[in-house]
Formats: sequence, C-alpha cells, structure tokens
Amino acid sequence: MKQNLTLILMNEAVREGWREWMEKVRKVLPQTDAERPVTWIAAERLARENGRMVRLVELLREHRPVLSYRVKEEAGLLILVAYHRHGSSADFLLETAEAYFRERDCGGFLFLCRMQASINAYDEYPHLNVLCNRLAGLLFRFRRERASEYRKGIPPMFGKADLQEVEKYLPHLRGCSFREEIALALPKVKNVEELARECAMSVNTLGRRFKEELNTTPHRWLTEQRKAHVTSLLADTDMPLQEIADVCGFATPSYLWDFCKKHLKATPAEIREIARCARTV
Repeated sequence: MKQNLTLILMNEAVREGWREWMEKVRKVLPQTDAERPVTWIAAERLARENGRMVRLVELLREHRPVLSYRVKEEAGLLILVAYHRHGSSADFLLETAEAYFRERDCGGFLFLCRMQASINAYDEYPHLNVLCNRLAGLLFRFRRERASEYRKGIPPMFGKADLQEVEKYLPHLRGCSFREEIALALPKVKNVEELARECAMSVNTLGRRFKEELNTTPHRWLTEQRKAHVTSLLADTDMPLQEIADVCGFATPSYLWDFCKKHLKATPAEIREIARCARTV
C-alpha cells in the first residue's frame, strides 16, 4: 500500500526546516481542481519559491516519480510543478508524459495536454513549450505505430474523439489525414457501410476519397487490412481460431478458413506452420 505522499513530503519538510512553505502547499492541494484552472492561482504563487520547488521535485522523484492525475493531491502537485520555471520541473513533466504514453494512460496524457495549454496560454512559461513538443511527438509516434498495433490485435490508446480534443491543446499538431481517420475507424468496422458511417460520410463519398487518395476501393482496402490482421494473429499468437474469427469479424471459424484459403492461398493451420518454420530458421 502506498504511503500518503503529502505526509511524506510534510515529514521531510519538517526535518529539513521548510515546514511553513510545505504547510501552505498541503492546504492548497485539496483546493486545486484539475478541471478548473481558475483554482490554480495559489499553486502559481507557491511555485515562485525556487529553492523549495527544486527540493520538492527531488523528493517527488524519490518517493513518487510518476504522479497520478486521478488522485486530487497528485494532480495538484503536477500543476504546481508545471508553474515552476526550472529545468528540473520541465524534465519531471517530460518523464511523466513518457510514462503515461508507455502505460497507455489516455486520461493522464489528455490531462497534461490541457494543463500545459491552460498555464502557457500567453507564452509566459516557455519551459512548457518543451512539454508541448514532446506531447506532439508522442502523438506522431502513435499515428505511425497505429497500423502495426492493429494487426497485432492491440486496441488503440486514443480514439478519434481523443485526438480531436488533443489538437485543441496542441495547435501545431496537424489534423488527422484521411489515412489516419480510416486507420482509427478500422478496429470498429467489418464492412464498407460501417466504415462510411464511422467516417461520417456516404458510401459514394468514401469510395471517391479512396480513389483520390489511395487509388483503390474501400472493399479492396478492407480486405488487405483484414489479410494483414489475420496473418499477424495466426503467425504471432496462439489464439484459438474461434477467437481470431471473432476479433477479425468472421461469423464462424469456417468463414475464417474460407477467407484464408481464398485470399492467402493457405489454410490457418498452414499459415501457422509456415510461421513456426520461419522462426526456427
């Protein structure tokens, strides 16, 4: 069970002789609402105590290197650190962003995006530009890796609505391209009609966009994506055929078998055997 972080920090402050400032922090944290930037004013003032803040960040690294935005006091500490114009605080926030991304914590990642945008709305905190750039870089990495993750059956960290929200807080981030939009929709759809609905366009419009931007048809594209997904699950996992059929949108394993035979020129068992032999070479 985790010790109470505020109590740990308070004990350290008493021992080192900066109890008065830490007592103010302890009182401010419960009043700092992560959803209401207007409540962050007291944290902004406390962050001006550079020496105290540098030591606080050192203690956070020691006792709680990744703060949880879901815990009110820890979210308040993240806000306090963000107001501190110092390299050590910027580094702490960068490491937090990396940890949230690594742990696929979408909520934590979105919180960091909102927080830095609110605090640095008028470019008064240039150290947060580094955080903004890192968040954008991680989003670009997500976009690059999304297709390969889908083929491995890994659910996306961000949905379309999440990316739209992120772009409000990272203005230099490009909007989703058509390729990215259909890639995000892919895990939820089984046919062209569902893909068109997910992309909020008619079947005819979807077909025209595919022709213009990908020089193919939606049906052919879906088939190619399904082929890649099926091949990856058969070759890289021990999932039963029934589960693979369910994940890939086939009513029964028999339909999966027919699909493999028609489009991959091999049965599921043969695909697995080919993959097994390739690994032993």
